Amino acid sequence: MTDPIQTVQSIVNTWNCDEVGHMNVQFYVAAASDANRAFGVAHGLNKSVISSRDHIRFHRELRAGDIFAVTSRASGTHEGGLTLSHELRNSATGVLAATLTSQTDLPDGLDGGPYEPLSDVALPRGVPGTSSLPGLQLDDQAAANLIPIYQGLVHPEHCDETGLMRQQHIMGRFSDGAAHLWQQVGFDRDTMIKARRGTVVLEMRLDRLADVRAGTVLVGKSAMVEVMGRVLCFAHFLFDASTGALVATGEAAAVMLDLDARKTVAFSDEESAKLAPYLMKVA
Repeated sequence: MTDPIQTVQSIVNTWNCDEVGHMNVQFYVAAASDANRAFGVAHGLNKSVISSRDHIRFHRELRAGDIFAVTSRASGTHEGGLTLSHELRNSATGVLAATLTSQTDLPDGLDGGPYEPLSDVALPRGVPGTSSLPGLQLDDQAAANLIPIYQGLVHPEHCDETGLMRQQHIMGRFSDGAAHLWQQVGFDRDTMIKARRGTVVLEMRLDRLADVRAGTVLVGKSAMVEVMGRVLCFAHFLFDASTGALVATGEAAAVMLDLDARKTVAFSDEESAKLAPYLMKVA
């Protein structure tokens, strides 16, 4: 078993933060992607690293000005290569901010093993560890029933040196679409600001299903699938607009946040009733 190594050291910039005032989920994925590459370099392999699946659990907020570091270790293998486990901590306090697990295409014998299992804090909890979402096509009736949240172009700066879209920007499509999703289900921005409420993701899994390159027009669609107490579960689908092919999926567990107390709050009976008509099965 090998000890964790530091792979990333950085700061949360203001442009890394969203409207709720903390670091947006896509930048956690960016940190994991950097950590994957740095782990390879530390073990003598300097090449682009693709992650087919990223699972993230958020434990504490990071806000603008916070400094952080990522430590990484190999935690197992999968069919495509090496699975890496990352811990992202606030460097000033030592507090664990997020755990991230990446299924990479690094060779499974890169560090020799043996592998220590994932810690309890990194294990899937609010979302499944593997996807059971259907392999929809954009023109399927089931896809037509989903809530449209995103449509836009992949630009060269969204891709790595091999020309493939970076995992950060796949996650960013779902993140950027979240406001459209909440608007559709009756939680518009003005209502949320007046109530001093925001929405935050507790946990997410992102699955890359196909290569995406610059010039591709993408269409994102989502569904609300379940309300469990304070937690609302979503399914996300990202399609190639030209071919209709499904290129990525995601599942997320989110909660409502009191923006003043910085604590989660339960959905009121009125809010639960507002959400009910939009719940749908997708698996």
